[in-house]
Amino acid sequence: MSYWISLVSGDRDHREIWDGVHCSWNYSQMMQHLPCGWARNWQGKQAQDMLKPILKSINLLDSYPEDYEQYEVDPEKGLGTIHWCMYILRECFNAFQQYPKGIIIID
Repeated sequence: MSYWISLVSGDRDHREIWDGVHCSWNYSQMMQHLPCGWARNWQGKQAQDMLKPILKSINLLDSYPEDYEQYEVDPEKGLGTIHWCMYILRECFNAFQQYPKGIIIID
């Protein structure tokens, strides 16, 4: 199963302001062991509240990848890899930095 992480405006219109990034359950174990936590639990949070945890998570994956290799689902097939988890986190970090008042939607 997979889902999208996106942002809507914080006003009452809740219009989409970032169309998001694709994520899947393949990253749940890895993310649960990072400061950011599993992305499904970001639902409804304000983007700015996730900036520090996401940045800490990116830094940990970059500095200590060997600590997270055990959570990769199938690296040979590119499933649930550290590389793609970092891509997802960087995409979110960049968007959340651009739209700090946005509300995170997991769909």
